[in-house]
Amino acid sequence: MAKEKMTVTLDPSTLADIDADARQAGLNRSEFVERALRREHYRRLLERVSRPTPDAAEERQLRDLLSWQRNPS
Repeated sequence: MAKEKMTVTLDPSTLADIDADARQAGLNRSEFVERALRREHYRRLLERVSRPTPDAAEERQLRDLLSWQRNPS
């Protein structure tokens, strides 16, 4: 995938935190920031999607399934 360069200005402490997190994740700074921006983008997309509201029968079925998962015997 083709990539484009961008410039971002950050406080030194923020940059140090990003570098530490990237190292811990086994990524370089660019990879870490790209993943963080992508996650934020998808998080915002998901916020815009309305969740379906189950009717009473569907809700009862879901609750029964959750109860069964807790006590499968």
